[in-house]
Amino acid sequence: MDNSQVKSFDCDKKFFDDRNFPRGFQRSGDFTRTQAQILETKGVAMKALHEGNRAPQNDEEERFVATCHGHEKPASDVEKTWAIYLNALRRKQIYFTASSAAVAEGGSDSIDSDD
Repeated sequence: MDNSQVKSFDCDKKFFDDRNFPRGFQRSGDFTRTQAQILETKGVAMKALHEGNRAPQNDEEERFVATCHGHEKPASDVEKTWAIYLNALRRKQIYFTASSAAVAEGGSDSIDSDD
């Protein structure tokens, strides 16, 4: 197969993450319009590549996978958008798990004092 003929991140389905972004990517405040559009149109393929459920089809996708594994720094808009998406997920998980009274009061030494 000629890799130059394959369209990068090609997928027929739109990507949604209703669990973490119930109002959509554009209305979340985490992404620009362009980034939200990249996630919606290419996110299914990006997620499959990231999780190893899809083999890279060309050089651009191979570089994306290398970026996901930390071998390369995000350079393209797609790579940067996926990095922003992953960071947004981490922030949301921290936000939801760090809402205990001890953390809210700043009493971190009362959480783990088994020294």
